[in-house]
Amino acid sequence: MLGLKRLRFVDIGTGLSMMFATAGMLAASALYAAEPVCTTTNGNCTQAGPGCNPQVFADAAARLNGLYAGLHADNCAAPAAAPMAGGPACGSAAGGCAAAGGGGSDPAAIWTLTDLFTDESGQNQLKDNGWKLGGSLAQSFTVNFDSPDNRWNGPVTWTDRSNEYQLNQFWLYAEKATDTSKNDWDFGGRVDGLYGTNARLTTSTGLETFNLNGSGIYGLALPNLYAEVAYKKLKVKMGHFVSPVGYFTVDTSQNFFNTIPYTYQWGEPFTHTGVLATYQVSDELVVSSGAIRGWDNFDSHNPNWGYMGSWAYTFQDKSNLAQVTFLTQEPNFYNQFTQRYYQSLVYTKPINDNLTYVGQSDFGTQADATSTGQRANWYGINQYMYYKTSDKWTWGANFEMWRDEEGYRVQQFLPGAAASGITGNPNGVNNLPGGYMGNFYQATIGPRWYPTGKGNFFVRPNLRFDWFEGNINNTTQNAVSGANNQKPFDNGQKNHQGLFVTDVVLTF
Repeated sequence: MLGLKRLRFVDIGTGLSMMFATAGMLAASALYAAEPVCTTTNGNCTQAGPGCNPQVFADAAARLNGLYAGLHADNCAAPAAAPMAGGPACGSAAGGCAAAGGGGSDPAAIWTLTDLFTDESGQNQLKDNGWKLGGSLAQSFTVNFDSPDNRWNGPVTWTDRSNEYQLNQFWLYAEKATDTSKNDWDFGGRVDGLYGTNARLTTSTGLETFNLNGSGIYGLALPNLYAEVAYKKLKVKMGHFVSPVGYFTVDTSQNFFNTIPYTYQWGEPFTHTGVLATYQVSDELVVSSGAIRGWDNFDSHNPNWGYMGSWAYTFQDKSNLAQVTFLTQEPNFYNQFTQRYYQSLVYTKPINDNLTYVGQSDFGTQADATSTGQRANWYGINQYMYYKTSDKWTWGANFEMWRDEEGYRVQQFLPGAAASGITGNPNGVNNLPGGYMGNFYQATIGPRWYPTGKGNFFVRPNLRFDWFEGNINNTTQNAVSGANNQKPFDNGQKNHQGLFVTDVVLTF
């Protein structure tokens, strides 16, 4: 059965039980607290039926009861396209948030954390003052058909553990988006916190790597921590923020698939620290330009300022073309800073009301990057198709070719391997083995399923196949004992891999 050798059925059952039980407990708790079996009179709990909740839940029940009623209301129509990802609202440069990522529109979310602050008169001070609270909970279980002995899925992330439950992210954010529709000037900002196994893949040197995390596979990350000032059509973001590059973004709930492509994990930055100005030239064109402290870096470990610029244009047929460019100084194999250039181009085309195509190309190069002083080049092409079959189901397919020409970028994440400073590898992490000089391919297919037809809860069962063609140069690229000639998959034994990944996501 596709090389299935030691599938751990106990672990699979336990992991799936934990994943669905947690989601079920969250949903059941909200609905139980909202049941009209317990009413309050002058602050006292009054039995109105069997199973009256304790008083401690009464206030929450009053809020959640209104939300529960919304579960049975008609769907609110979602916008035909999410806000342009090249702008401040999204983490991706694609023409539309990756969460939209499919033909037609996704079901609208019926509640957020902000709604819990609505009082009995229907007023919400947070909303009235432009504030929004929210977050998500993503849990997964990954079946690796090879059941590798070390239980790692090679260079595949976010779901990088084989035959094991993962709490990928528990994400919370607070945001005051700037709005100049009423006044010329406005001020805002945003902070995001992330806990889970995804956090260690998202850290920035000088922030979480020094202050927050140990060596385990779970950790804490702060992908956004910035202030924003707006004047008419100009917005200036200052601080630490998610990179606008590419098609995927850090928050897994905004991506269509639960795994991420090589292009994003190994080719692109996740976060920046600096200043980014965005200007709405017209209804069709948005441009941005800024100064950043390199890739995935927070403090003076990278003392060099670099440039980041982007533009995105929306055509009359609602298709969108967006480009992001970087010119920075980044550490090479020996932690010496050399020039790096990177660009990403994303084209999004709604073919009809239910079918959407997305194409992406990336190219990166760095001077004097490798242990032998060679220039490193990496580039790739991603193709996506999405088809919406109903309000509950949207199917997606992705094919990727990504080349690590000098074997400089792709490496595996292992626990306890975080470096104490910035390195030549992505996200301030020095891991092994690596040195895969060649092409990585992956094909992913699967649905995004909304069981209730509402946007707050969805399931993503995805089937993914990966394979590698090229030379393996673990010896020179990684001075680590035992890393010689290890292949990228099945604990160094194979050049290919098959995964079945299921996650459940709750947004709030």
